Amino acid sequence: MTSSFDRHAHLRAKPDAVAAERAHPEARVTLVWRGKSLLDGERRNGLWLPLPEAPWAIEVYLGRTADGHPRFAADLSNLEDVEAYAEGGRFSDLMRAGWGMDPAELHDLAYARGMAHWHRSTSHCGNCGTELDTADGGFKRQCPGCGATVFPRTDPAVMILVTKGDRCLLARQPRFPPQMYSALAGFVEPGESLEACVLRETKEEVGLEALNPRYFGSQPWPFPQSLMVGYTVDVEGEDFQLDEEELEAARWFSREELANPDGFFYPPAMSLAHHMIRAFIKGA
Repeated sequence: MTSSFDRHAHLRAKPDAVAAERAHPEARVTLVWRGKSLLDGERRNGLWLPLPEAPWAIEVYLGRTADGHPRFAADLSNLEDVEAYAEGGRFSDLMRAGWGMDPAELHDLAYARGMAHWHRSTSHCGNCGTELDTADGGFKRQCPGCGATVFPRTDPAVMILVTKGDRCLLARQPRFPPQMYSALAGFVEPGESLEACVLRETKEEVGLEALNPRYFGSQPWPFPQSLMVGYTVDVEGEDFQLDEEELEAARWFSREELANPDGFFYPPAMSLAHHMIRAFIKGA
């Protein structure tokens, strides 16, 4: 996913500058309510609304569009009834709706959703329990009690495409839609490099020794707060041993099978796994 925004991070620490952005005639806000994003009736696009007097507790300055229009996100999770703010749209699960969205649109809405999640999960100080204040356009929370400062967090995770010759190994998690297979994935642990995580996760999930890990690319995945980092690896053997606590199935797929799926499918273009698999099909 690629953003259509310039984040204009240099403005965040200037309250007057953020206020001027909010007062801009083309300023718009996207709304999030309890993890759901406000989308149009067909769930193809987000609704970006003029900024009213704020009924919400949290507002975040996201940046500007390519044509210089300010964009904000607001979390309405403190409200029980949000229909008055829906403007003809509806609050929907972005993970599901994102399958049919333009990638840039999905990125921008996911960015807003991720920031809303951080604020909901970081409302009080972890040191003393005091309710946190908001600063820097919503990108910093400060404790008026003990002085602690908290910033948005990102959890790194690896995505691993296991290959052997003209075949790759894809697997299913129980939560996947029926017949969908994808690359392996796992979170990076404290004190662990990305490459070490690739080797460990491959061994843990399918019992194979990964060789020659090669960086493919990365993707923000704020569902709620991850950064996916893709690697392709080779393996010597092909007899895998499934971690049945994490996966329910896995199988080897040839390039020809992947190019003409029959009885299965892999993730859509919103996922980094899609682009890794497409590159493998092309021999890249």
